[in-house]
Amino acid sequence: MKDIPFEEVLRPWGLEFRKNRHDLPLSGSPERSLFRTVIEDGEGRRFVLEEIEPALRNRKRKIAAAVEFLATEGLSGVIPCLRNRDDDFTAEAAGGVWQITPFVEGVELNRPDYTHDAWRGRALGRFLVAMRGLSAGTPMGDPAQPFSVAGFTRDLMRRMNRHSPEQARAVERAFLFLEGCFFPLSEQLPVAFCHGDFHPLNVIWGDDHIRAVIDWEFSGYKPELYDAALLLGCIGVEDPESLAGPMALAFVEEIRDAGCFDASGFALLPEFVLGLRFAWLSDWLRKKDAEMVELETDFIGLLLENLVDLRRVWA
Repeated sequence: MKDIPFEEVLRPWGLEFRKNRHDLPLSGSPERSLFRTVIEDGEGRRFVLEEIEPALRNRKRKIAAAVEFLATEGLSGVIPCLRNRDDDFTAEAAGGVWQITPFVEGVELNRPDYTHDAWRGRALGRFLVAMRGLSAGTPMGDPAQPFSVAGFTRDLMRRMNRHSPEQARAVERAFLFLEGCFFPLSEQLPVAFCHGDFHPLNVIWGDDHIRAVIDWEFSGYKPELYDAALLLGCIGVEDPESLAGPMALAFVEEIRDAGCFDASGFALLPEFVLGLRFAWLSDWLRKKDAEMVELETDFIGLLLENLVDLRRVWA
């Protein structure tokens, strides 16, 4: 356990340190920060304390401002960081840069059986629908310069051809299909503010509802069904058959019936899911995780072979 002078770190927020609650489990990825723990203040309130990379301080501020904006607009399930006495979301103390967020306790996700829970699909769908209606004007990124799935994937394939030619060959067929049938159309899809890493492990779950959606590190303006496509891919990689299961079908039904997403995106949803798996492949290659690279490569091939069936099932 890192030796942290908690009293000093909490001083900019005017919080009194009582104890470190390292016994409480933390949701989300530990890679998002240099150090994190749950602390309890003098009033018994619990907070997530995170030390962040100094180079990422401005981006962390922008993310915090976006989450605060969504909360102010009335989006349920978003937990803004605390502003300190200087009205900043971050503070320097004890040789580091820190953020503090209220701690939300959740129920552990039962993997992979959660993919059979239709209520989770409905809850996730309702969250995206609500965010679509409340996120206009979110101060994070530029809607005129959204993330390009095509640009990212083309760049990845160039790098793979240079440094990982075997892996490049393994997904070349899927890439060429996307190049011909999806990428030209993807640049014309409506754009909206997206979470950017929307999957079940970035949700703090209650017994029958969402308590919080966390880890907004990749948020910004993207094609509006980006989050939906990413979520479906994450459900499928747990168990490919679950793409036609209760959670996935309830999710697709929820967002389609809401009527707030453009039909052009739904027409390309299976291709969108396939395209976003290249982003996960990039992550596994970066981490040099050979087992996950192989799993992801196989999943990309499986998706490619079943696009017609997915379109039929989701329709």
